[in-house]
Amino acid sequence: MATKLKNNKLLVTIISCLVLVGLSVGMYMTYPNIEAYVEKNKDNYLESYSFYEQMRYQMYLTYVEALENENSDSLNIVEKLYDVPTKDFESIYKDLLNQYYDRYGYDEEYDDVEQNVSFSILNGVTVETSTSLNAASENNSQVEQSMKFSQLSHEQQLAAIKDLLVEFMPSDIDELRYEYNLENLYYFAVDQTNNQTYSYSGYSGPQLSELSLLLNNSTEDTLAQLKEDYQYFVVLDYDAEGDLTVSNLYGVNFTSRYSTSGDLSTINAEKEVSIRLDSGSLGYNQVVAFAPIKNMTFVYGVPAQLLYHDDIYRDDIYRDDYVMTFYNIQEMSFFYDGIALVALALFALIIPLKSISNVKFIKRILKWPIESLLLTASIPFAFFIELLPSIIYSTIENRLVTGIPKQAQVIFTVTFNLVVWFAVFTWMFILFLYIKSLFKQGWKVTFTERCWTYRGCRFLIRKLRKFLKVDLKEKNTKKLFFLVGIQWILISVFCLGWFFGIIGGFIYSIVLYVFLLKYLMKTEKDYAHLFKVTEQLAEGNLDVEIDEDLGIFNAFKEEVMHIQGGFKKAVEAEVRSQRMKTDLIANVSHDLKTPLTSIITYTDLLKDEDLDKEKRAQYLETLDQKAQRLKVLIEDLFEMSKASSGNITMNLQEVEVVSLMKQTLFELEDKIVAANLTIRRNFPEHKVTLMLDSERTFRVFDNLILNMTKYAMSGTRAYIDIVDLEQSVQIIFRNMSADEINVDVDELTERFVRGDQSRHTEGSGLGLAIAKSFVELQDGTLDIHIDGDLFKVILTFNK
Repeated sequence: MATKLKNNKLLVTIISCLVLVGLSVGMYMTYPNIEAYVEKNKDNYLESYSFYEQMRYQMYLTYVEALENENSDSLNIVEKLYDVPTKDFESIYKDLLNQYYDRYGYDEEYDDVEQNVSFSILNGVTVETSTSLNAASENNSQVEQSMKFSQLSHEQQLAAIKDLLVEFMPSDIDELRYEYNLENLYYFAVDQTNNQTYSYSGYSGPQLSELSLLLNNSTEDTLAQLKEDYQYFVVLDYDAEGDLTVSNLYGVNFTSRYSTSGDLSTINAEKEVSIRLDSGSLGYNQVVAFAPIKNMTFVYGVPAQLLYHDDIYRDDIYRDDYVMTFYNIQEMSFFYDGIALVALALFALIIPLKSISNVKFIKRILKWPIESLLLTASIPFAFFIELLPSIIYSTIENRLVTGIPKQAQVIFTVTFNLVVWFAVFTWMFILFLYIKSLFKQGWKVTFTERCWTYRGCRFLIRKLRKFLKVDLKEKNTKKLFFLVGIQWILISVFCLGWFFGIIGGFIYSIVLYVFLLKYLMKTEKDYAHLFKVTEQLAEGNLDVEIDEDLGIFNAFKEEVMHIQGGFKKAVEAEVRSQRMKTDLIANVSHDLKTPLTSIITYTDLLKDEDLDKEKRAQYLETLDQKAQRLKVLIEDLFEMSKASSGNITMNLQEVEVVSLMKQTLFELEDKIVAANLTIRRNFPEHKVTLMLDSERTFRVFDNLILNMTKYAMSGTRAYIDIVDLEQSVQIIFRNMSADEINVDVDELTERFVRGDQSRHTEGSGLGLAIAKSFVELQDGTLDIHIDGDLFKVILTFNK
């Protein structure tokens, strides 16, 4: 099975790598298509609407000049220059007056067309006294003063508007001059009515005269020379009806994004020029638009060598600018990126997640929190938006690496591109697998286990609930202030809502009532449960449990549980005390009865008069041993009784602990040898002096070492360490027990308790109890630790 899984893992990994490599190669293969798209869509200012808008400005400036040469009367120029509508004169008149006020700084606003026309306007000239109005009223010998505009005839209203336009015309022409800014646009114009010519006044070289040749039947040589001297030229012919004919167009093809035709194969360049030159009003606010140009022929050209820094010059300089090229690369690369990502997503969807997730690298990433997906997902998308188009641009322009041989440059460029695309697609592939794993495990698991934001919100909610919990043992002023502050904020918000605030306050009151009712019912339930528990405790049921959250009664619940624990400990201590008393009586009876029985037995034997001398001596020796043991037992019991009752006097003096320990070991040397023990000493070289009772301390050392000789495993090593600490001194006794220790550690220091529970060894069972009592009377501690068969006693005395 393991071999099969390993083979599947290897196969899926190989297939995944091949797919990623294929996508990387495929993206690199799209570079020629991207380059072609960039070349086709490079911005050309000569094809833009703004260029032809500038051309229109210039045409109207020339047209106005031609009209002024033909007519000295401004009214005639206005009639030809402006396209005055034939109706809605009142609205036009109103708009003209308002625009007039705006231009000349009047504060008034004309909004009543019924106002008297005789209102002084137009530099003090009233409409009634104007020649145009009088001319329009030839049948009237006198014009009524203060006549309203609506009372004028149609011809009179038109004349009034034209009078205003006469005043507007200079500012409109100035506006044209202000808007026009193409100094590199050469022109040659002919007025068809009188064959008057007009040309560019900024330059009068031979190139400008060449433009006029386009008005005649130009030869191929002439066109060739023009194409050499000009990067753009066109002939624009306006007939008597104002219809435009475009001819001899050179320098544009409108295949860029400026084209108005969706099908590039059907583009008509002359038509595109006509569309741009007939795009409605000019680029500034006009109440009455200019009429179409009539009976004029224009020849425009942009020289190959630009002399002035205008928009044409800037476009020529920056046409291959990084930003413009980058935009087109970015636009086209998004299309191919989208196709590749869709293919990669489909592959991630069909590939077995179980097999690919066995790869250690992917397995670790799939365990990341969901926030890492959002964070790291932005990295490859940033690559798609910025880095990858930059790399494509550098590759197309051969700027990725320079200063190395061409062959090496090609190898490096291809390798670098493939590695970058492979890395990006690999990361996107892992992200798709991550999303797939989230769907597979379910959103509930995703948010509860992998979403740090969700877990953080839950943490904050828990903290908030903890903060809002009322503990009757503490001051809750801060919590009360917090709740009142929240209420104040909510009420303030509702007050700002006027009528909607009343609705909001009503809804908030209902929610608050439901919340308080729920809180009150829970409080009553918690109180009833706590009351029931206290009743059970009073009846003697000490095993009752309180696992529920009792809200504001939690503090009281803890106190009840402490009382319950105290009762349990008291009962257990009493039971243990009774057991210890029973054991004490049994142990004392046994330990006193055994030597006493022997003494009685051997005394009876000595009463036999026929007993030989050797037997008598043996019995007397045994009798003496039993009597001595009984004496020691009684003395130990007496010492233990005095120590337990505190009826003992400690003679504290400076005692050198190391010397006292060495003395004790020397006096017990024979018993240590008899027990076949090796004592390893670890004593400090300097003196260790403490305020102790030397006699009782010697007794403690003696008891503990004798305990080693009785219970330590024969033939083993025992250790005695004296550790001089900064604030205390520790004396540590360690040995391996000969028998398994089945007695509780706390019971070993009780009276008449032995490690040998069968009581086959000699001893009173008071050794550790006496040692502990003497140590504690000297403000020390005796601690026993058992680890398997390792028995360790630690004495600690404060300095």
